[in-house]
Amino acid sequence: MQPYGNKIGAIAFAFAFLGYQFLIHKVTVAGQLTPISATAVLIPLIVATGWVIALELGLRMALLITITMTSLGLAWVNMFGLPSTIIFGLPHLVTNLFLMWFFGRTLKHGREPLITSIARRVHGSLTPDIEIYTRRVTVAWSLFFLLQVIVSSGLYIFAPLEVWSMFINILNAPSIVLMFIVEYTYRVLRYRDHQSSIFSGLQFFSRDKPASKPTKVR
Repeated sequence: MQPYGNKIGAIAFAFAFLGYQFLIHKVTVAGQLTPISATAVLIPLIVATGWVIALELGLRMALLITITMTSLGLAWVNMFGLPSTIIFGLPHLVTNLFLMWFFGRTLKHGREPLITSIARRVHGSLTPDIEIYTRRVTVAWSLFFLLQVIVSSGLYIFAPLEVWSMFINILNAPSIVLMFIVEYTYRVLRYRDHQSSIFSGLQFFSRDKPASKPTKVR
């Protein structure tokens, strides 16, 4: 019953997320920044930021830092103002820059690439060719998130507001899903002995025991 309940919860979350993205798209195109619309846009970003900080520094420090950053940000907006489109685009920009850093930081010399670490947790020992492949996948994801930022910036400067909003709000999640599918399909065809569920890697982040920090490559 628990796996079935998890699937129902995941489906419900997916529909809620898509509904939220369409709502933000509509608000962005309207171009009217109100306290309610700003809250709807920024609360998920604030919560996600607090969660990430809490993982590293603990809940108390996360609350302190998040509240301080939010207060300073609101004070800045009240004093100097910001175009409403900047506010609406902030979650997309910050999220993709963070994910680019999150993947890319593990590509430094002496560290194990993130996808390699996940694959090792899921499959155990890895063959040399799989280690090379998972490193390349980590590079691909880093470039993917960088490309999201570049395309979004280009659309913001040169394209109509509706096109830019469509990209950062409606097409963002489908593009990530498409990236997963393309990588998974290639892996199944190229490495038939290294098949796993497309969602198995997500278990890496949901285990009761916290994931260990990336190990140094010997």
